[in-house]
Amino acid sequence: MKKLGLMMLVAGIILMAGCAGDDPAGPGGTLADVEGVAISSASDGQNIALTWTAIADVDGYKVWFRATSTGTYAEVDDVTTNASTVTATSAGYYVVTAYKGSDSSANNSTAVTTMPSDVTVTYTIYDRWCPADKHSGFIFGETSGQTGLASQTSFLQDIYAWDYDTDGDTVVYLTSGGWGTYGNGSDSWMHEATNASFVEVRTAANSGSGGPWYSQDYMLYTADTRTYISLSSGHYVKMYDLSIVASSETPRGTEVSFSYEYQLLEGVTVFSSK
Repeated sequence: MKKLGLMMLVAGIILMAGCAGDDPAGPGGTLADVEGVAISSASDGQNIALTWTAIADVDGYKVWFRATSTGTYAEVDDVTTNASTVTATSAGYYVVTAYKGSDSSANNSTAVTTMPSDVTVTYTIYDRWCPADKHSGFIFGETSGQTGLASQTSFLQDIYAWDYDTDGDTVVYLTSGGWGTYGNGSDSWMHEATNASFVEVRTAANSGSGGPWYSQDYMLYTADTRTYISLSSGHYVKMYDLSIVASSETPRGTEVSFSYEYQLLEGVTVFSSK
């Protein structure tokens, strides 16, 4: 019985330690929990601006971040006011704790997130060498996308697939919906994915026909697995799991298949590592 009681005591200690580990400050202090944490509209690109309700008589606040919902929080800022701007290299989750001397908040604040909407459906669009009834245009929605005929003026695409020259060569361009042969849609800009989880913010200075934010069209290579899109709405998209292959419909054409992440925070350019 003594042995059983000792085993139960050890198990209880391990369980309590596991619960305390959920709090980045350790076992928790006696200060009030931070409330009102929010991502400010001042956030821009990789710069994530956070605000929260101030707590009287504390020394400061610590901001914590994790890239996944089950990851371990790491401290990313220590401030004396109720605001912080963190430069992020990926989307994720933020919590805030207060501290005074060695004492801290009893618990994390409620988490806020920069995670994008992940549209895991695989979509396929086709270049102009494919049959005329194959959809070449695409509209990025927050929770779902839509393919359509870019040749139809009633379909206001964000991008469409186009091949300028030789048929059957798997050379294909993503083209702004507001430019070119089927330019009746919305303006979009394309950027090479040099990083898996973030891209530079688009400005007038870095946008144009020569990139790095391409204002007209952007050539896809068969080795490409991601690319970024800046939408006219001010939101950013990451196309991932890209596949550029010869069309199964005709040997003359090329298919572009993909899923995408849609960043719900306007102007923010961080994503998951997909």
